[in-house]
Amino acid sequence: MNTMISKNRVPEGYSNAFIDKNNEPILVTLLDEKRQDQLYALYLGKIPRNIFNGLPPVSDEACRRWVGSMIDTGVVNLVAHSFEHGIVGHTALFRMDDTRVEMIIVVEAAFQGRGIGIQLTKSVIQLAFEAGYGTIWLSVDSKNFVAQHIYLKCGFDYLSPDRNEEVSMSFNLQRYRDMAKTLIKDIMNRKVIYIQESDSCRTAIELFLKNAIGALPVVDNKKKLVGILSETNLIMETNFHQRADAVMSRQVVSIREDFTVAQVIRLSQSRRYRCFPVVDADNTLIGIVGRKDLLAYYFNNL
Repeated sequence: MNTMISKNRVPEGYSNAFIDKNNEPILVTLLDEKRQDQLYALYLGKIPRNIFNGLPPVSDEACRRWVGSMIDTGVVNLVAHSFEHGIVGHTALFRMDDTRVEMIIVVEAAFQGRGIGIQLTKSVIQLAFEAGYGTIWLSVDSKNFVAQHIYLKCGFDYLSPDRNEEVSMSFNLQRYRDMAKTLIKDIMNRKVIYIQESDSCRTAIELFLKNAIGALPVVDNKKKLVGILSETNLIMETNFHQRADAVMSRQVVSIREDFTVAQVIRLSQSRRYRCFPVVDADNTLIGIVGRKDLLAYYFNNL
C-alpha cells in the first residue's frame, strides 16, 4: 500500500497553538476568509515597505494588489494570530514546479524575537511535506542574519557560498521522506494523560487547563480505550457535572504502534485530527501521538 499522501495536496484545517517567549498564546493557522482583512492590515500598516527586492510594494494600492495575489496564488498561506492583537505574522508557499515551492515569511517588528518566526517556518515545512513537495526555496537579504539563523536552525542550507546582496537557501524535504518510514512506537508519547470513563468532566477540565492539551483518551477500569474527550465536548456548562462517558465521543480513531509516520500523517490529513491514541492488540492504551510529537522527532533528527 502506498502510504504517502497525494502530491501537491495541501491539508485543510491545520492549526497549532503555542506560548511565545513573552508567555502570550499564539495560534498558527491556515488563512481563512474571516482573517483576510487582518492580513491586509498587517502589510499595509505594520510591515515596512520595500524591505527586500521592492517588496512589499511602496504604494498602498500596489501593496494591496500584491497581498491579494498572495492569497489567490499561494499554495499555502499560514498566519500567526495573537488572541489580543490579531495577525502578527505570515508565511506563504508559491509553486515553482511540481517538486519545488518558494517561501516568504514576515513577522511584525513588535513580535520578533519571540519564537513566532520559527513556529511559522516549522509549520510551513510540515505542510509542504504533507503536500508532497521535494524542496522549499527562499531568498533572504545577506545582512539579515537573524532570519538566516532561523532558517538554518529549522534545517535550511545555503545554496551557494556567494552571499553578496541576496542569499538563496533551500530545505530538502527528502529527509522527511526517509523519516516517514519510522514506526510510531519509536516516537509516540508513552506518558499518556488520560481519564477514566467514570471520572467527572470537571476533572477533565482541570487536566486540560493544567497540561495544555486538546484531547483526553477515555479508558475503562482495565485501561481499555472506550472513547475520547475533547475541549469541544466540554464547552457547554451543563456538561461540567456529568461523567466523562456521558459526553465523550465513542467514535475514536486509534492506531497501532507498528504504524509508520507516513500513515499517521495521512490519517491526520484525511480525518483532520491532531492526535491519535495508540493501542495494543487488546485495545489497551499504551501511548499517544500528535503533530507536535512528529515535529519534535523531525527537528531532533535534522
